[in-house]
Amino acid sequence: MITSRDVFSTRKEGKLDEAYKMAIELINKPDKDEWDIKAFAWCVIDLIKRDAQLGKRENIHHYSDQLRNLDIGASDKILTDQREYALRLCNPNSQEILRAKSLGKQGDHHGALNLYKRIYNNGDQSIDVQTGFAWELYRVAKAMTEQTPVNFNGAKRFINDYFKLNTEKPSLLHTCILQLASKIAKEGKLNMGAFARIWGLENLRPADYQPYISDDGKSYPSLAERVIQQASKDSFTNGVHEELIYVLPYINDCIDRYPDNIWLKLSKARALMATGQSNKAFSYGLEVVKNKVNDYWAWELLGDIHQSNSIELAISCYCKALLCSTDINFVGKVKIKLAELLSKNGLVSEAKLEVDQLFNYRSENNQKIPESAEILMRSTWYQGAISSKSNHQLYLDKATHAEELLYSDLPWMNAVLGDTFFIEGKKDKAKRKLYVQSSSLPMEVTVPASKLTFDAGKPGAALKIKGELDRENRFQVYAIEHRASNEDWDIFEEQIGIVDHVNTNKRLIHFMISRTIDGVINFSDLPEEFKEGDAISLRLAKYTSRQGARYRVLTSSKSTKSIPSSILKSFSDDVREENGMGFTDDGIFIPPPLIRQNNIRDGDFVTGKAILNYNKKRSEWGWKAITITEVQSNHEA
Repeated sequence: MITSRDVFSTRKEGKLDEAYKMAIELINKPDKDEWDIKAFAWCVIDLIKRDAQLGKRENIHHYSDQLRNLDIGASDKILTDQREYALRLCNPNSQEILRAKSLGKQGDHHGALNLYKRIYNNGDQSIDVQTGFAWELYRVAKAMTEQTPVNFNGAKRFINDYFKLNTEKPSLLHTCILQLASKIAKEGKLNMGAFARIWGLENLRPADYQPYISDDGKSYPSLAERVIQQASKDSFTNGVHEELIYVLPYINDCIDRYPDNIWLKLSKARALMATGQSNKAFSYGLEVVKNKVNDYWAWELLGDIHQSNSIELAISCYCKALLCSTDINFVGKVKIKLAELLSKNGLVSEAKLEVDQLFNYRSENNQKIPESAEILMRSTWYQGAISSKSNHQLYLDKATHAEELLYSDLPWMNAVLGDTFFIEGKKDKAKRKLYVQSSSLPMEVTVPASKLTFDAGKPGAALKIKGELDRENRFQVYAIEHRASNEDWDIFEEQIGIVDHVNTNKRLIHFMISRTIDGVINFSDLPEEFKEGDAISLRLAKYTSRQGARYRVLTSSKSTKSIPSSILKSFSDDVREENGMGFTDDGIFIPPPLIRQNNIRDGDFVTGKAILNYNKKRSEWGWKAITITEVQSNHEA
């Protein structure tokens, strides 16, 4: 009696026709089971593949009817997929389709594309044909963006042809089309605002939201981030509100996913402002400015947001923007916006200067005069005004109100003044250190010296500031004022430590306060001479370098106060001497110089003091003797 096992075995031996005859007997049994059906299905699938490959199509229609009418459970995915593939081979165009696929695998994508196009135009618009056609459109378009010279227009024509086809969405293919469009948009050759709606951002896959990790481990924004930022920027630039309304929910989703991406906050601020939601836009615009406080375009954004509700604040923001940059090639639009508002406020001389500066710059550089400037130059107020000589003081006066927006809701923090210094190569731009009170040691921050618009006094003078950490963990100072105090360096608490090493060659000492706080001081910065084991009183500030947290010494002096027991302790114990080094059972290490100076031998009972010490070779903390006060020898004379 024939079984399905026999059919599978015969088929495996390559006797396909014989296996098929056996399978027919099984399939015609009234009590056939699931495995009988599977055995028959695999035989028919293999017959279709064989005859399609050989070009023998006389029996294929009969096989396809047999295969199509089988009741195969969806749980067997391999079999169901192979059945679909075999049925596609029954297509009269299967040989042409196979040839198109073969051309694609060989790298002849133009040949494959033309063949798919002919099959499609001849009436075969099956999913298999449309999907193969679409992939070749993508591959040819992608090659056009990589050739020299680049053919962006040709690539865009093929992308347009892709949208005429009915393909699976979302899918890898659909994502590849978006990646290609993003590349073209980055070069300014495609409007992503319009494209995103056609492509359908609802078709983004979970994988499209994953950051890209390069081979060297660097992380780059995900495809979704890039595309949504491109779409919002293009829609805002072109003033297409419908596109901004469409993309806004996707901006919100990306902000939730990537809260540190400041450019998404910029996108949202622009989208809200352009769709008449300036009140909601302000908080996002403010966040952008706080992270780009020295960039003119950030203040321009804040000015644009305030145009609808406060002309005074808008003027203030534009003035602040013009203090950030004097390059008219960049700030020309800001000058025209400011001129329009100044003229409305009756400051026509100041407004005329802004227009004249832009006009003169463009004329001298043979550049086109913006239409917005020409409109102002034809106005009555402009014709009757005399241009002011300079608006710099106006900028300074007005910008104060814009700067107050940054810190209006922040508390004042105690601080003190530090030294003035210069960065090498920038001797014309003085810097000033400030020390800000924090929960642990005061924090050192640096500001341009020009930010102190008053005589703050000498280092150590009391100040108060408003500021906060930005997204890159840098402390931004927004406002500085005097603070009444009877004592210099009043935010610093006295720290008692120990001098654990004196390097006479390098002329410096090393001090320790705890396992996490230590540092060095040059002899020239010390008020008196120190030796190992001395107590030292310090005022320290914490700062961050490329090596991590570091501590700067503001003041130092000898102290009579007790050194903390966490870094210095007394000991009395027997010594084990080995190779000129001493060790106690309590874990005290006695270095060779102390062994020699005190003539310590193996078995002696020693009393002294030990300091906390870090062993770099073992990467562990221990104790090292620093002074020996008594040695009791256990050796006979």
